[in-house]
Amino acid sequence: MKPLTKTSFFALLATVSITAAMPAFAATDTDGDGVPDTAEPLIHADPMNADTDGDGMNDLKDDNPVFAATDPIATDGAATPFTVKEALVEDNYNYAAKKDATDHLELQVVNTTGQDLKNFSVYYTITDKDLGTKEAYFKALDSFSVPANGDARIHFDDSGLPGHFRANPNSIYLTSQNAKLFTVELKAEGFKPLTLEINKDAGGAEAAD
Repeated sequence: MKPLTKTSFFALLATVSITAAMPAFAATDTDGDGVPDTAEPLIHADPMNADTDGDGMNDLKDDNPVFAATDPIATDGAATPFTVKEALVEDNYNYAAKKDATDHLELQVVNTTGQDLKNFSVYYTITDKDLGTKEAYFKALDSFSVPANGDARIHFDDSGLPGHFRANPNSIYLTSQNAKLFTVELKAEGFKPLTLEINKDAGGAEAAD
């Protein structure tokens, strides 16, 4: 899978403009970003998120809508008060339903302090190990918290389940069969971030049984 160049992106925008001039049924734009739903997969963008990579720029105006070039996570702060006990991008398991879960980015965060932790944010990249193609995403995790001396799991997918954060369903993670490297930077407000790497073997993402 070749990365989308600036030239090819503008060529696609011309196609988008033509498509937008077609009848409404052919130009549905669920997220209102100016890119029709039918064109979103062509630029690997999310049809339900007007700013797929979270960089603050509308996908139509973004030269690379799946690469947040600037990492907004500050590196300063107090010592990191949490650890990541488990980090998964494949072989996920739904403990509540007691069955396999569809492959997705999942982090089990352990709070090592006596106070609840909240106001998390994450910046993560996905690199195709064969082609070198890279995507980068930023997301504020305002609704996520970890209880004092406890743990909680962060899920990134498009399931719409409570407590899950939406991930791009058209990313190279789900559309390429090549091996991937995830680099994840997780931060709680006021503390230094924690950075980790997760490898995914070659092969497509598995759906739940």
